[in-house]
Amino acid sequence: MRELGVTLRFHAGDVRPVGTLVEDRGEVWFAYDPAFIAGGLEISPIRLPLLGSQLRAHRANAGAPIPGVFNDARPDGWGLKLLHRTFAARGRAAASVSPLEELAFLGEHTMGALTFAPVTGPTGELDDAVELAALAAHAQAVWDDRAEEVLPELLRVGGPSGGARPKALVGLRADGGPGVRHGEGALPDGWEAWLVKFPTSTDDRDAGRREAVWLEMAGAAGIDVPASRILHLPGVGDAFAVRRFDRGADGRRFHVLSGAGALDADFRVPVADYEHLLRATHHICRGDHAQVLACFRLAAFNVASVNQDDHLKNVAWLLGPEGRWRLAPGFDLTYAPRPFGERWTSVGGERREVSRAHLLGLAASVGIKPVTARRVLDEVVAATSSVGARLAAAGCDSPVSREAARGVARATARVGAG
Repeated sequence: MRELGVTLRFHAGDVRPVGTLVEDRGEVWFAYDPAFIAGGLEISPIRLPLLGSQLRAHRANAGAPIPGVFNDARPDGWGLKLLHRTFAARGRAAASVSPLEELAFLGEHTMGALTFAPVTGPTGELDDAVELAALAAHAQAVWDDRAEEVLPELLRVGGPSGGARPKALVGLRADGGPGVRHGEGALPDGWEAWLVKFPTSTDDRDAGRREAVWLEMAGAAGIDVPASRILHLPGVGDAFAVRRFDRGADGRRFHVLSGAGALDADFRVPVADYEHLLRATHHICRGDHAQVLACFRLAAFNVASVNQDDHLKNVAWLLGPEGRWRLAPGFDLTYAPRPFGERWTSVGGERREVSRAHLLGLAASVGIKPVTARRVLDEVVAATSSVGARLAAAGCDSPVSREAARGVARATARVGAG
């Protein structure tokens, strides 16, 4: 049997014991700490509400072997590859490593604000400089399976991360000045926590700059987006960097709950509709209509910009110490067509040729006024109509970028028609 203590760590002076995760012979339970229940803060309002401090059995599924809110703290894709390579070096096959063992390895070095103890992985803060180009080159070798060994430094900066692409959690200067530091723990004054996505051997040359264009375009469409930069890494290529929204000044952390985590869902199975996400937003954000409208705007932008990789891990909500939920800033926004043009998350049941009528129907299903919905769609269309000029200004001229411009023009026309 394995037990993990779960803590919500907003900052060094605000650390709240949440409860205990228990795993025994493949079965998982969770119990809230009575003091946490008394505080009234919900970390997962839909699937794990504050209903008492008794042990609750979790119904495991392929996408949520442990309760979804804690599964969000586990890495997936790239981070999981690094962790499993590390366990393999210790003689442990990936299939033998349980989710609780992965969380114990990460300890406090998690995305979001949930932390876990006892810790079995590396401890202590890292505050030295990072040679990002060398780290990116090693990441490419691991990604391509040209290197079995994972350098400890790459594990520390990449292990907690999610998503398929190789990435690193680092500190960058707020003023854009030179230098890169390890991004976990308290950063010195003038430094901020950022996430850097490294280019891979399968990317076209514009991939990083194109993602920056999409984030800029999303901002023009009225979506809350974090700051971003392009980092030119000698011998590697252009890396896309984005400021982390789960970290604030003075080492503050924010709790993050993804759509998959909120619903205990497998994000790799296309079963969700945006109506589910809009209704989840209404519930999680306690009826805050502005947050529901923000989620609708995100849905419209994903449709118009051909971001079809809109699975349940790519939408999230944030919670701060004051207890107010809000939709997270837009992230993983880029040109991402899928096979047969079928997006992960449908709109009114439609996954391929989503039109203005589908989006207006979505808005009506959750009580968004038609005049408001049409205004949002028009603002999104005004932003995505500029895709060609924005790509050209960023120097994006690869075949993928040219096809992206054509695809967005077609999708934008469907959203703008009528």
